[in-house]
This record gives sequence, C-alpha cells and structure tokens, in this order.
Amino acid sequence: MIAAETGLDLARLLLDLLIVIVVAKAAAELAERLRVPAVLGEILAGVLIGPSVLGWVTLTDSRGVSLSMLAEIGVLLLLLQVGMEMDLRELGKVGTASLSVAVVGVVVPFAAGFGVALAFGTSTNTAVFIGAALTATSVGITARVFGDLRALATTEARVVLGAAVADDVLGLIILTVVVKVVTGGDVGPVTILSTFGLAIGFLLVTGVVGVLGVPKLLDAVHRRAMSPATVTVVALAITIAFAELADAAKLAFIIGAFMAGLGLGRSQHHDRISRDLGAVGNIFIPVFFAQIGINADLDAMFEPSVLGLAAVLSIVAVIGKLASALGMFGARVDRLLIGLGMIPRGEVGLIFASIGLANGVLDADQYGALILVVLVTTVMTPPLLRWRLGRSAPATELHGDTEEPTTGWLSTTAGEIRLNGTPSPVLTVPIALRTASLTGQARPSDSLLDWFGTNRNTELSWDPDDTAALVRLLRVGEPRAWRFLDVSGVLERALPEVATAMEHRRADLGDLDPMGALRFQVVERLDELAPELGLPSDDLVLAGVVADVCADADDEGACVLGLARRLVPDDEAARIAALVADAHLLRNGAGRPEEFEEAELLQLATHLASASHAREAYELALALGPLPRWQREALDERIRLVTEALEHPELTGSEANNLAAARRVAAERLLDDPAPIERLRFASNGYLLSHEPEELARQARLVEPLPRQGTVRVAVSPQATPDTWKVDVACRDADALLAHLASVFTEFGLDIVSAGIATWPDGAVLDSFVVRSRPRPPARELALAFEAALTSRLAFPAMAGLTLEFDNDTLPWHTTVDVRGDDRPGVLQALTAAFAAAEVVVHTARVATEDGQVRDRFAVTDRLGRKVDAATADRVRAALAKGGRPQRSLRRR
Repeated sequence: MIAAETGLDLARLLLDLLIVIVVAKAAAELAERLRVPAVLGEILAGVLIGPSVLGWVTLTDSRGVSLSMLAEIGVLLLLLQVGMEMDLRELGKVGTASLSVAVVGVVVPFAAGFGVALAFGTSTNTAVFIGAALTATSVGITARVFGDLRALATTEARVVLGAAVADDVLGLIILTVVVKVVTGGDVGPVTILSTFGLAIGFLLVTGVVGVLGVPKLLDAVHRRAMSPATVTVVALAITIAFAELADAAKLAFIIGAFMAGLGLGRSQHHDRISRDLGAVGNIFIPVFFAQIGINADLDAMFEPSVLGLAAVLSIVAVIGKLASALGMFGARVDRLLIGLGMIPRGEVGLIFASIGLANGVLDADQYGALILVVLVTTVMTPPLLRWRLGRSAPATELHGDTEEPTTGWLSTTAGEIRLNGTPSPVLTVPIALRTASLTGQARPSDSLLDWFGTNRNTELSWDPDDTAALVRLLRVGEPRAWRFLDVSGVLERALPEVATAMEHRRADLGDLDPMGALRFQVVERLDELAPELGLPSDDLVLAGVVADVCADADDEGACVLGLARRLVPDDEAARIAALVADAHLLRNGAGRPEEFEEAELLQLATHLASASHAREAYELALALGPLPRWQREALDERIRLVTEALEHPELTGSEANNLAAARRVAAERLLDDPAPIERLRFASNGYLLSHEPEELARQARLVEPLPRQGTVRVAVSPQATPDTWKVDVACRDADALLAHLASVFTEFGLDIVSAGIATWPDGAVLDSFVVRSRPRPPARELALAFEAALTSRLAFPAMAGLTLEFDNDTLPWHTTVDVRGDDRPGVLQALTAAFAAAEVVVHTARVATEDGQVRDRFAVTDRLGRKVDAATADRVRAALAKGGRPQRSLRRR
C-alpha cells in the first residue's frame, strides 16, 4: 500500500514537473520574442497553470511539497549562479559614486516601503519585510537593455551596474537579517544588532574559506579525479554544505549558496562548473519562478485593497530608486538615466516575496501586492531605458585623428589604460582589441570608456588585419578582456554573426549575467586539451571561434563560411570552414564505431586528404563538446587509422596523389591490356577504396570488353573466412538491377554478407558480393539465372515493420541507411527494390542478421551522386511499406 502511494506521488510529481517545465519554457520563449524579461513569462506561466486559472498544478497538498522542494533547489542554484558571476575585484572598484547610489537606493525604498506598509495597517514585522523587499535591484535586466543599445561603456551604465552589484550584496545582508529578526518575532535593537553581527560574521568566515580554500580544494580534486564531472559534483556538494551552514546559523540558506558561488567563481574550473550546473539550473530555476505564479491568488491580487497597496508600493519603489541618482552628487551625468536603471526588482525581489510567504510573514494579499510591484517595475524599466537612451544617443560622427601619435593610442599609467589623443571612430576595432589585451594588467580609464560610449552607434566593419590581434586574445584567454569587449560591443558591431549568437546566449543566461555571453567555449576547450594535444594553430583557433558562434545558426554552413570570410582571406576561410565541417563529420561517425567499415574509413581518409588536416579536425571535434569515454576511444581509434592510411598509402608515386589513386595505380601495374586500365581510370573513388588492387585488376578484366545488353558475366573466388566467397557480377545497367540480383541469390540459398556497386557512364556495372555457402557457388548457373531474372517482371513484397534511419552526417560523400527489424525471406530484395523505386543508388551494402533481427547498412546517393534528402527517404519508406515494382532504370554516374 505504501509502495503504491509512493508510486502515485512520484507519478504526480513527474506530471507536475512536466507541466511546469514545458509551459514555463514556452512562456519564456514568447516573452523573449516580445522583448520582455523571460522571468516574467515564467511567472505568468505559473499563474496560468496554478489554481487561479487552469488548476493543473497546485501547491496545497502533499505532492505540492515535493514540487516546492524542487523550487527551493532552483532558488539555491539561482543564488549560486549570482555568486559565481560576481567579480569581487570589480566589487572593490565600483567607486564611491556607485556605492553612494547603491546606499541611497537601499535606504530610501526601505524607509518609504516600511512607512507605507505601516500606513496600510500591517504589523511591524511585515512592514520591515515589505520595506526590505523594495531594496533590491536586478542587474541583469538593466544590463540587457544597456547591452542591446550598445551603451554598456557609458558613464551612466558603469555607475548603475556597479551600484547594482553593491546592491546585491547589501540586499542579501538585509534579507539575512530581516528573515532572522522577523521570524524570531522580536524586532528590538538587541536582536537586530546581534543578527547583523551574526550575518556579517558568517559572510566573513565563509567568504575567506570560499575564496581561499575552495579553489585549492577543486584543484586537488581535479588532479586526482578520473572523470572531469567529479569537479562539478564536488562543487555542488560545497554549495549544499554552505547552505546547510547558513541554515544551522538560523540564516537564509540561499546566503550560503551565494557565498559558495563567490568561492567557486574564483576557481580555474569556473567555466566547467558553470556550464554543468547551469544546465541543471535551466530545469529547476524556472520551477522556482513558476512557483511564484502558482502561489499567486489572482482573485485576491485584483481586490481593490491589494491593487491600492501595490500601486502605492510601486510608486514608492520607483521614486526610491530614482532618488538613488542623488548619490552622484555634482557629477555631469544623466541622473534620470541612472535612476531608471535602478528601478527593476527582478529575481531578487521575487526571492524576498517567496521567503516572506513561506515564513508566514506575508499573507496572500501582501504577497500578491509585492508580486505586482516586481512585475510592474520589471516591465516598465526596459522601454523607459530605451526611451531615455534614445534621447541621449550621440550623433554618429567620423571626426578624429587617423595618424597614431608617437606615444601610441594607448598607454598604461598608475594601473589605468589611458587614451592618447582623439582617434577617429574608424579605429574603434583595433583600439578595442589593444585595450582588451592590456586589461590583465590595468583597467580602462573613464575617459577611454567614455570614448567607446560616445562612438557606440558608429557602424563598424572587420579588417582581416585585425584578426591576428583577436587570435592573440583568444590564446591568452583573459576573462577581463572578454568582459571589456562585451561592454564595448565592438565584436558584435563588426561581426554580425557574433551579434546573432550573443543575442541567443543572453536569452539563455536568463538575465543573470548578460555580460558573460561573449565567451568562446570551443576555444577554451582547445586550450584545455593543449597539454594532451599540443598548442592549436591559428587556423584551428579561428575554426573554434567560428564553430562556437555558428553552433545555433539556422544555416550553420552559411554562417561558418560567412564569418570565416570576414576574418581571413577566402582561401584560408575555405580551410577553416572545412575544418568545422570535418570535425562534425568525425564526431558523428564516432557514434557507431562498430558499423564503420574499411571502405568507409578509406573514403573518410581520402576526403580529409592530409594527415595534418585530419589531426586538426580531430582536435576540433574533441573541443566541440564532451564525449562519453567509449565514443572518445572510438574517435581516437578512427583518427589513428585515418592518419596511418594518409601517412602510409599502399603505393607512392607521381600519380598516386591520394588513397584512391594509389590503389588504382597499383591495380594498373597488374594489367597489360589497355582496355581494363582505361576502365579503372574512370572508376569512382568509392569503388577504388572498396577493393584491394588485385581485386580491382581481376574485376576490370571481367568488365572488359563491356558485356552486351542482357549478358551477365560472373566470377567466383574464395575468401579468407571459411565458407565465404566473393561473387563479382559484370553487366550493363538495368531496371532494379540490384533487386534482381538479390532475388537470384535468395533462390540459390546464398546469404549475402556485404555488397559493393561500381558503375560507369557508359552503362557498365560491376556488383561485388560476399556470400556464405559451404559449396562453391556455381558461376555459370548464377550467370544464366541472373540473365533470366533481368528479363522478368520484378515484384517485391511489402515489408512493414522495418525501420530505416538515413544519416547524412557520417560519411563525406554518401548517405548511410541503417535498417532494423525482424528478419524474414525477401528482406534484401524488398529493400533494394524500394531503393530503385525511389531512384536511390546503392554504392555499398553490408547485410547482417543477429538474433533474428536485420542489421543492414547501405551507403547511397541519389541519381546525381548527391546525398539523399528527406523527401527521397520518405519515398523509400513508402515504397517498402507498399511493395510493388520499380518503374525506371537508374543510370548511375
């Protein structure tokens, strides 16, 4: 009975989770398209599926407790990410102006919110909590808008973002103190001071342990661990441990997660941890935001009393943040723009509200009012910022000097990168790259940032001469360099493909760290692989950038070639595009290593052409993303065989410029008659790679002279494996030839193991089969049976239940077709006839049966030698399901 109830609870939990994830993600996607923060879409999704509207999910019964726990995991991961993305060095450099703005932006809303709440008749505890909830500022929402309008380098943006960082720290301290004080029931001075002291002590101790101890611990784990994932698991364990410490100290557990994030963010394994836990966060964080909507009582939120409280609190919240601009004293800045940038409450305000409801400090009406305040301030800020930035946008002018001063455009003095003179905006890209290269030892001065901010609307184009500087930055991998380039927006303005990729990534970041989007993870992985594989070449580094940027493009191939052509001359661009394409080819081929035969391996080697190109494509394939161990081993073995084939071809000589040509030349030297030699010179690479030189010579003699129409020649030779024979069939092309031949083999009781097909423009066909049979197959009888079959009408049965998987990404020239299903008489005949009916040419085939299951594999193209498209694949499936008779001949070229 207990097991049954547990099963029902789990089933219901999984259903609730399914509903929340799907609806929340769909709403977030819609919100992004409407240029509204995704978090609002997730909240509204919660309202929609919650008790207020559809009632699909509720948090009032036992199953809801489990969903609430998942939401708690989400908020823990959210604060972990906030901590990991906070740069303590930047926090120390926010300056007095930003700190003043932050302090005013906390004090004024807190006092005003406290007063309004008391005026509405709330208790002192509730008033304190409401006042504290109004102190938060969402750095992500403001930074997204500044970034979209290329204004991150302006003085106002720097002040707002610096203040928002300080605001996060102050807000978390306030949250910690307020939760402990309010839930304790006593708001006296002693309680406040003791709680404040405990909070500060906890922050100091965990901060020191996190910043100094956690990176060393992770380094030790990384050195000893067999799996890279161990570091991520240990990082999550540290996060949970810090959260438990905070809970044991009677503080909010999320403050522990935040402090753990600060320590993890200082580790050199930051990117791996962020990537892995970010994937988990993409599942659980939306559950937290959706839970906020589920908890909302829509009827109560639209009660006049709630709307009145929300309206007054919204006004107070807006005015309180506008007042924060007073912290700028007498500086010559746009104070209204600063105030507007501080308005949105975002995720931090939502955390306050949810904790208040969970601890019983807020009732449903007060919770609803705070949710409305968060929604209103978050929605209103982006259009107001765009309006204000539009009014203050500088006119695009190209005035300035183009001749560099003797001291250079940039110099480093007293830890600052300073601009010498007033360069023309056309020099923005090279000056930005030079500035980025210096950020590891100094920080850009205000005047330099102001110059970039002033020229933020200048149209930029990329000069290939600047690519070398970009490669140097990629090799160094200094995080501050990419932060600066993200702030200045230079790469996005000069390289449209980068701009498109950054737009998608900022949406994926969920507004937590919109300035962390300009990162090239493929290049970072190349750097991680350097101790094992050696330093990557410049072309390989650029291929990593291109592959990274174009990974999510609608037309990846066009994006890769277009971006490569911006970065380098056309000939180098073609090589970079080939590296990216071949890296994907290698990864896709490693998925099923047991099904990659010698002919296909040699086809791949011929396509890659050189051992150096194959090696670089392999390195890029590894950098594109982690692989399971078995797949990495398969890829390693494949590249070893390919490299060996390329470095040691069967024959070297002036005519043997690739593997296929090497085999052809070797076969030609075994022949005396010029007709078979000429036949081999017009053979396809796929055919040449499928056979040894001795076989090629024997088969060329069989084809020459070209048989008359209706005449078939057959040669049978033993193979190394007992009871296995090679049957070579030479004839002219005919309707559904392969299907006719397969039907004869079935009549003779010969099991086909594999097949290879060669065709020539003059209609000659050489089909080579490996068959199993104890007695030697009779060549003469087979030839007569083949000739008779070619004059008969071929009907093939329907073969429902067979699964055909078409793959265009495994081989360079052909589409692979894997066939699975129950074995039965006539399967091969039906398959080959269905290919013929859909005008699909079979180049090689491997036929196998295992435990009564068909495991066949074909390499095919269309009649013009192109890979098979989806429509043609559907015609094959339809013909196989229906049965019938192929209608037309396939003249294969």
